Amino acid sequence: MKKLFMVLPLVFLLCFTFSCQKGEEMAEIMSEQEKEEIAQAVEERIADYIDAIKKKDIERMLNFWADTEGFIFAGDGLLTVGYDNYANQLREAMSNTAVMKSIEYKNPHVYVLSKDSASLSLEYEWSMIDTEGNTVNAKGSWMYVFKKLDDIWKVVHSAGTHLYE
Repeated sequence: MKKLFMVLPLVFLLCFTFSCQKGEEMAEIMSEQEKEEIAQAVEERIADYIDAIKKKDIERMLNFWADTEGFIFAGDGLLTVGYDNYANQLREAMSNTAVMKSIEYKNPHVYVLSKDSASLSLEYEWSMIDTEGNTVNAKGSWMYVFKKLDDIWKVVHSAGTHLYE
């Protein structure tokens, strides 16, 4: 019995050591080049989305978002659950927009989560004229969670706040 108590800590130590090594191996599956390629693809998607907003191209804007179960848009303290609900809100917002005067983003930070998921955080500023002739200016920060679906990076979760001026 005493021998068993002496061997047991050694067995636990070996199990712990091998399980930690396996976790480290799993974390290093992606090379730095793969991570950089993912980050570049995600940044290209956000640049295309910004261009779609500038051109008021609603179909391209909607293509940015993932029409998938679990879609969430969290903006200005409210959750919009489901792609269809968000698509309707986006269509309404764009129908009330006469002109996008400007939209710029800066300070983008991509964090690669896996080969098919990444997050992007950024700061933005935009200005628009609504259909009533009012100029609306906003700035803030936003975070997007991307998932690669059918070889296209799309946003499944998004959160941020507009600070209106």
